[in-house]
Amino acid sequence: MSVRATGRRGYTAVELLMAISIFAIGVSGIIAMQKVTVGANKHARDLAIATHIAQAWLEQLSADAAAWNHPSPKATTSDLNQTTWLQQVGAGWVRPAYSGARVFGAGFDALGNPVSDANPGDAVFCAHIRLSWLYPEASGNGLIRTEVRVFWLRDGQGAPIGNQPVCAPATAPAAVEGAGLKYHFVHQASAAKQNTAP
Repeated sequence: MSVRATGRRGYTAVELLMAISIFAIGVSGIIAMQKVTVGANKHARDLAIATHIAQAWLEQLSADAAAWNHPSPKATTSDLNQTTWLQQVGAGWVRPAYSGARVFGAGFDALGNPVSDANPGDAVFCAHIRLSWLYPEASGNGLIRTEVRVFWLRDGQGAPIGNQPVCAPATAPAAVEGAGLKYHFVHQASAAKQNTAP
């Protein structure tokens, strides 16, 4: 009985290089897709936090109206100046000052927690408010339109305006308004009604 030698054939160097090249192209596509996904997830998270901040501000402004009781049948003098923020009605876009009593202000950290004006460098998000009359308070049924814009720095846009922190008190709200390429914005509006005293 004769034993026949069978030849074994392996992969050639060319076949191996082609397989590695195809594998490398596939892996680079997956890596690129992962990078885009991570960026999109970060933006979605930031957008959700900014929306939450804007809603919290609208609630704060509505609660601020609890201190706005006059003019009324019992007192003819307005007490709007006793509110924390509503007294800035008609001033255009403003950066609201931090209230220690309410532990709330313009700056917020990366998780949406309020940041004191004493530490503006800790702020990742910043809020501006604009208050305008919808119905004057003369009759005792005053109504103020409350607008909030929350903004944060876009990825890859370098330093904020004037190399200041994002929510620096020195940064003018008008400068932020024209910087749509530098910041992302969330804008929400509502109204605050006078809490008329009986």
